Amino acid sequence: MRLFLEENLVTGNTLTPDGVLAYIALRKMMDENIFLKSLEITEDCVSINRMAYTLVGVSEKYPKAFTDALQRGIYELDAVDRIKIVQSFGKGIEFVLDIKNLYFDTSKEGQHFVMVSSDEVERILTHDADMKKKISILKYYVALVSSFDWSANMKCKDGMPNLQGKIGHMTQDYVGGLAGISGRTCQRYNVVLEDEMKMIYIYRSNDKIKEDDSLRQITNCYSRYEDKDLCEMYASDFEDKMGYKHRIVRTKKNKEQADNNRRLAQIYNRICEGYGDSYDEDTIRKVYKYVTNKNKTVIDEIDKKQSQEYMSSSDKDYVKNLQSQIRDTLIFEQFDYLNEDSQDGNSDEDIWGEIDAIENGYTVEEILEMPTASDVVA
Repeated sequence: MRLFLEENLVTGNTLTPDGVLAYIALRKMMDENIFLKSLEITEDCVSINRMAYTLVGVSEKYPKAFTDALQRGIYELDAVDRIKIVQSFGKGIEFVLDIKNLYFDTSKEGQHFVMVSSDEVERILTHDADMKKKISILKYYVALVSSFDWSANMKCKDGMPNLQGKIGHMTQDYVGGLAGISGRTCQRYNVVLEDEMKMIYIYRSNDKIKEDDSLRQITNCYSRYEDKDLCEMYASDFEDKMGYKHRIVRTKKNKEQADNNRRLAQIYNRICEGYGDSYDEDTIRKVYKYVTNKNKTVIDEIDKKQSQEYMSSSDKDYVKNLQSQIRDTLIFEQFDYLNEDSQDGNSDEDIWGEIDAIENGYTVEEILEMPTASDVVA
């Protein structure tokens, strides 16, 4: 069953997760009653257990944290004038409610709503986790879905199906703001929704866009898990088109640079095999710079990922791949002039300038594509 929720009410700070929970229950009950839905009647007798049943079905005993949240949500909705408590019974576990203010016309121009399914709500609330956390995840999921792009250009993309309302591309901070939670909490909830429940899919781009003189990371794209293929299609198309318009720093460099990287990797492998004396000082310094730059970029990226409070399974695979790219630099101890540079207090930055993957022509993705001992024929 599709549930239409008022966007301005379920996102932002108007309602807490408890308020959103109660609102969803009442909206579902309203849609299931033809008289309430048509506004032929606007009052109904509602119990907390009936609301719980509406959301998750039959249970011998609903968790106290669940029913308490629904009760608090009722009072929240009354406080923001979305319902009116006409009468309450039994210490606030049963009410006569006027719910006419919950009605809105989805066909009305300018009316913004969020559409989720009753199955999605039930899956979240019956997941094996702390009830308070699940209620908060529900509000986050609604906020995430509310950020899907419904603009006309999502409907008219060449060679692609209609993507309206299927893909989101807002920042984590933005979505967190809609749900009233921090970026770190977003990351934790994404792990639950993506890895554990398979309800959402996140396409994580590692490309950067160069705009004027600055670089910024491409924002991740996301969708319902069932729309994973569409999300990947859209994200790939976005990267390709933005690369043409805004000069994305792509992983594949021009042939001259690629050939030079391969040559340096070949020389490094020859040094490891004991042929270091075959190369002059200038070449050794270039190889040393190549290897140390590569290592520094990879290690920085590993540290960045591991500093996250939670890592998804795809993040862990990404880090494992990065770790395999770190090259041994002890082999360079045989070159006295490099050791002398170190003893004189000259670091790599002193000799070569600030080591920066982008400034030196390397992105993290290119680092992963740089030749290594396993794929370079010396």
